[in-house]
Amino acid sequence: MRFIKHGFGKVLGLAVVSAGALLSSCGGSDGAGSNPGGGGTAPPADLVQKAETALPPGQSGFFPSSAQAQFQGSGDPAVFGPHVDDQRLLYWSFDFKPGTLGEKPGEPQIPIEGVEIYYDAYGVPIVYADTIFNVWYGVAYAAAQQRMFLMDAVRRLGRGTMAAFAGCGFYPADLQQRVLTYSDEEYNGFFEALPQSAQESIDGYVAGANAYIAEINADPSLLPGEYQLLTTTPESFDRIDVMAGGVLITRSVAAEGGNEFQNIRMLRLLEDELGAEPGRRAFLDLVWDEDRKAVTTVPPDAQFSNQALPAGGRDAAFNARADWALSLPETLVDGDGTGAAAPPALCSGLPLPVPAKAAVNNPVAEAVRNLHEWGTNLHGGSFAVAIAGNKTRDGGPMLISAPQLGYTYPTQLWELEVHGPGIDARGSTVPGLPAVGIGYTDEVAWALTTGYSKTIDSFIETICSTDQISAGDCSANQYFHEGLWKDMDCRTEAVAYRVTQQGAPAGPAVDGDDVEICRTVHGPIVARDDAAGLARSLQYAMFGREIDNITGIQAWAQAETAQEFLAATATLTWNENVTFVTREGDIGYVHPGLYPVRHPEADQRMPIPGEGAFDHDGFLSPTQMPRSINPERGYLANWNNKPALGWLEGEGISPTSRPGGPGQRVTILLDTIAARDDWSFAAMREIDLRAGVIDPRAREYLGLMLSLSSDAGVTLNDSERAAIGILSGWDQRHYSPDIDIEDPASTDGPAPTIFSAWVDALRAELFGFTQALVIRPSGDPEVPDYTVFSRSSGVGNHVFDHSVMDNLIVRILDPDSSSLALRYDWAAGRAAPQVLKETLTAALSQLAADYGTGDPPTIEEMAEFRRTHPVSQIDSLTGVVGPSGIQMPYQDRGSWNHIVGYEQAD
Repeated sequence: MRFIKHGFGKVLGLAVVSAGALLSSCGGSDGAGSNPGGGGTAPPADLVQKAETALPPGQSGFFPSSAQAQFQGSGDPAVFGPHVDDQRLLYWSFDFKPGTLGEKPGEPQIPIEGVEIYYDAYGVPIVYADTIFNVWYGVAYAAAQQRMFLMDAVRRLGRGTMAAFAGCGFYPADLQQRVLTYSDEEYNGFFEALPQSAQESIDGYVAGANAYIAEINADPSLLPGEYQLLTTTPESFDRIDVMAGGVLITRSVAAEGGNEFQNIRMLRLLEDELGAEPGRRAFLDLVWDEDRKAVTTVPPDAQFSNQALPAGGRDAAFNARADWALSLPETLVDGDGTGAAAPPALCSGLPLPVPAKAAVNNPVAEAVRNLHEWGTNLHGGSFAVAIAGNKTRDGGPMLISAPQLGYTYPTQLWELEVHGPGIDARGSTVPGLPAVGIGYTDEVAWALTTGYSKTIDSFIETICSTDQISAGDCSANQYFHEGLWKDMDCRTEAVAYRVTQQGAPAGPAVDGDDVEICRTVHGPIVARDDAAGLARSLQYAMFGREIDNITGIQAWAQAETAQEFLAATATLTWNENVTFVTREGDIGYVHPGLYPVRHPEADQRMPIPGEGAFDHDGFLSPTQMPRSINPERGYLANWNNKPALGWLEGEGISPTSRPGGPGQRVTILLDTIAARDDWSFAAMREIDLRAGVIDPRAREYLGLMLSLSSDAGVTLNDSERAAIGILSGWDQRHYSPDIDIEDPASTDGPAPTIFSAWVDALRAELFGFTQALVIRPSGDPEVPDYTVFSRSSGVGNHVFDHSVMDNLIVRILDPDSSSLALRYDWAAGRAAPQVLKETLTAALSQLAADYGTGDPPTIEEMAEFRRTHPVSQIDSLTGVVGPSGIQMPYQDRGSWNHIVGYEQAD
C-alpha cells in the first residue's frame, strides 16, 4: 500500500482494521452492499479515466486597485485579469472544461528549487514537487497569488483576529471564536501529535504563503485592492493560522447543532398561540424525529440507529425534556460564545456587530459589513452521485461532485492539481488548507456533502451562583457534576481590534481587555446567568480532534483501492458525507466521523441537563455509522438528505438542516439515475443539468394538484380547469430552456408560475398564523424577522426546495405519503380536495392582481403569467473591491462541479 511507503502507514494502521470490519459488515445480508473488490462490478481493463470540471466565475480572486475604475466604467469583470470571470458563462451554459490529470502546459514558474508550477488555460495551478514540504509550498505560493485576501480572511475568521484587521464590528465574532476553539498552546499540541507527513505539509504551506507575502510587501503592484481599501497589509502565516482555518471550515460545513433554544422558543410560541396541549402537538408535526418514508441515501433495506429507544417511548422522553427546557431562562440563549459579546470600551456606542444596511454610508463601511455577512454565513450544501458499472454503457463507474458554497468573486473553493511523492491528484480546496479536499486521482474519485447529523449539544450546567458564592457553599467558576462541585477550566484572552469610525476601521489595532473563557467537562461555556446559577456549554463531538481530519483527507489522494480509501475515511472525525468510485469498479457512501452515544432519555431537539446523569457514553463505531458499499441497485446519491433509515433527525429545523421526509431535492438525482442503465460520461451532464433546473417540489405536489380535476365533489370554474390543464403538461422545470443567461429579466413559463403561486397559497392557508410568531427579531429594518413560518418554510439558498412545511402540507393532503400520523388539525376539519380548491382559487386571484388581468383570468391571460426567474447575485467578498452586481439566472448546481468516469477512449 502506498500509505506505508510514503509515511501514512503509522496513521492508518489501526484504521485499516476498522475499515476491514466495516467492509465485512457490508455484505448482502444487511442490504448495504457487497465487499469492495469482491462484489463490485469489475470494469473492463481497457477503460480510461475521463474528467471535466467547472469553477464559476473563475480561478483568480486577485483584484488590483488599478482596475477598479475601469470596472466601474465597463462593468466587465475581465478587466481584473484573465481568470477572474472566464468560467462564468461556461458554467451557466451547463458546459465544462477539461480536467485531465498530468499535463504540463507552457513554461513553469519555479518559486524555489524542487517546485514547478504550471498553469492551464483556465489558470488552474498544476504543482510538481520533489518532497511533501515542497508540494504544499508550491500550492500555498500559487494560492496566495490568486486568493491572498480570501486566505487571509479564512485564517483570521478561524483564529478570531478579524477585528484587528477590519474593525470593531468583528469583535463579537472574534470573541465567539476564541470561546469555541483553542489556545495557542493547544494548537501547538495538536501539531506535535500529527504524523511527520502532515507536519511537513503544514510547514510547507506556511513557507509558501509567506514567500509570496514577502513578494507582495516588496512590490505594491501585487497588493490586492482589499488591503488598500482597509489601509492594511497581509501579515505572515504560521502553523496555527493553517490549523485554525481548518477548524473553522470543519465546524462551518461538517458540524451541526447547538440551536436547541430556537426549538424552545418555537415550542413556547405555539403553546401560547394554540394552547399547551395542541401547541405541543403542532410542534411535533413540524419538528419530527423520524419519518420512516423519508428518502435516504443508504438503500432502505439497511438500517442504522443513532439512539437507543427510551424506556417510556420517544414521546415520553420528549415531553420530559421539553417541560424542563421551557423552565430555562432566556439568559442562556446569548453570551460571549454566541457572537453576542458586549463591545470593548473604545467601541461603546457603535452599532455592533455591524451597521444596518441603511446606515452604511461609505465604501469602507460597506466592505466591512459585507465581509461580516460573508463570514457569518459560511455553510455547506452539495450533492454527489456515484453510478456503478452495471448501470453504465461501457461498464465503468461514474461520479459527480457538486459542492454548494455559493457564488462570489472568488468562490470559497479553489481548484488545484498536485504531483509529488505518492500523490497525483486534482480537485478543490479552501485556500489556506493543505489538502485536495474534493477531487480525484487516476484510481479514485470522491465527493463531499454536508452531513447535518447533530454532533453539537447544548448542556445546561448548574454553576455556583452569586448567592452561593456569598454563602461560601462553592466558589466562582465551579459547576456541579456527578455529585461534586468541580472547577471549570478557564483562561483569559484579549481580542485586539481597530477602532471604527462611521463603520470603517481606522488606525492600528489596540489591545482589548482580558476576557475570561471557561469550559466544563462538556465543552466551552457560551452563555451564563450567575444570578440563576445556570450556564450553557456546547459539546462538540470532534472537540480537540478537528485537526485529525488532515491525515485522512490527505490519504484519499494516496489511495489506490476502495479498501485503502475506506481506511483513510475511518480516521475522520467530521460527519461530512463521503461518496466515492474506484477504477476497480467499486462505489460507496459513508457518513463517517465521531458521533456521540446519547442517553436514551435525552431528546436531540432539546438541551441536556449537565449534572452527569445524561452525559454521552462515548461514540458510535465506524461500523455503526451509515454507509453503503456497492449496493445492488448500482447507484448512490446524496444531497444533504437523511443518511439512512433509523437515523433519527437532530434538533430539527436549523439554518442548514431540516428533518427528512419523502420530499427532498435528492429525489431529482435518484429518479434521473434510475431511469436508464446505459449512462455514459457525456450523459452524466444530464444529471447535473436536471439538478439545476427541476423544481423538487413538483414530485410530491403535482399529482395531488392534478387529482383535483377528477374529484367529483369539487366544482371548478373554467379558469381553474385551465390552470390544472397547464400544469398537466409541465415538465417540472423551474428554469426555462430558452432563458437568456445574460438577461437578468428572463422569465419562466406559465406552468412554474402557477405552480409556485399555488404552493404559496397552500402555505399561507394552512400556516399563515405562524407568520406572527417571532422567534427572533432581525434588528435590521431591511431584513424580515425570523418567525415560525419562515423557519418552517426556509430552504436557504435552494430557492425551490421542498421545505419542512411542504413535507407537512403533503402529509396533510395525503396522509399515506408519510409514516407519521398528524397530531394537529391544520386543515380545520376540511378534506384535501376542499383545501386544494380554495388555495387554487386564491392563487389565481393573486396572479390576476400581480399581472393585471381579470379575476378569474382567462386561458389567454394565463399565458402571460410569466414570473421573472430568480437570479444569483455574484459579488466580491467586500462588495466594493472587485466585480460586484453581476446577476445570473438561478440554478441549483454546485459552485465547483466535477464529473469523473471510467469509459472507453473516444
